[in-house]
Amino acid sequence: MKEKSIIQQNLKKIIGVIVVSVFAIITIYTVFRGSGISLNELTASLKEASWEGILLASVSMLGFIYFEGEALRVLVRHMGYPAKRSHGFVYSAADVYFSAITPSASGGQPASAYFMLKDGIAGTAVMAALLLNLIMYTLAILTIGLVDILIFPEVFLNFSIGCRVLIVAGGLALAGLGIIFYLLLRKQALIESVGTFFVRILRMIHCGRLADKLEKKLEVSIEKYSSLVDMIFDGKRMLWKVYILNLLQRLSQIIVTLFSFAALHGDLRKLPQLLATQIYVVLGSNCVPIPGAIGVADYLMLSGYKELMSKSDAYHLEILSRGLSFYGCMMISMITVLVGYICLRKKEIRRDK
Repeated sequence: MKEKSIIQQNLKKIIGVIVVSVFAIITIYTVFRGSGISLNELTASLKEASWEGILLASVSMLGFIYFEGEALRVLVRHMGYPAKRSHGFVYSAADVYFSAITPSASGGQPASAYFMLKDGIAGTAVMAALLLNLIMYTLAILTIGLVDILIFPEVFLNFSIGCRVLIVAGGLALAGLGIIFYLLLRKQALIESVGTFFVRILRMIHCGRLADKLEKKLEVSIEKYSSLVDMIFDGKRMLWKVYILNLLQRLSQIIVTLFSFAALHGDLRKLPQLLATQIYVVLGSNCVPIPGAIGVADYLMLSGYKELMSKSDAYHLEILSRGLSFYGCMMISMITVLVGYICLRKKEIRRDK
């Protein structure tokens, strides 16, 4: 049974990677087909790109992983669990990688939780930390989006009607998710209701012993969870720090596009409009349950970029920026997760000896 479970888990991961790969191939093919540029032209354009700009874009891309890791580290340390920066980086990388290969980013939080639990952090603390970080992550995007709308409303109007619908839908989806996450965090009765529901199901299928065990564990866990949440919300300074780290995380991903534009020798006077465009892209990318918003994000980027530059320049920028901020970030995260898992296994082997 255990071997079968492992095979099923690995099969799900393989299917996830295949799905993302297929989406990526279709997207790249569609981009090239619509661009009217050849692979040779693209290669020549990228060869002419400044290494300084690409280096800054790459560092900014790494910031997307680093700042989330720092936010999680601050949260668990506040709850009394020591965590190194390297641990935080692995937690974040697990979230980034598995979010990229699963629909609606559903695999990201469980992957982070796996490494956090393996580091000896209690399940209730893991749940509270991940939920609060999700709230701050959502709040950070909405804050940046609101500032963008107030300062650059004309950039929003430059998008096509279809793109504007996606951007508004993305903003509404984020607001709705933020409310749900907050209720789950603050209203322990909701979590208790879900747990009670599962207990009832177990009793209905005549698993009374398992139901009793779950019920007892639920009572203890809810009590611990409630005290941890109260501890978190008492730390106002810590909450601000986590919020700022999430703002930095979102901005670090957004400015990858700006550094990529500079690397391709774009007109730097257009950077404010490009920044505003990329923020709208981030908002709109959250409206669909597709791994990495593949296809949707590319559509929004090209639609926005074409208002600021030539068609060929827009395609060059989209491929470089997207290649670094999504595919490059996913690869770095995958390697980090692999290294983190190997280190965990070695630690477990040493402990068992």
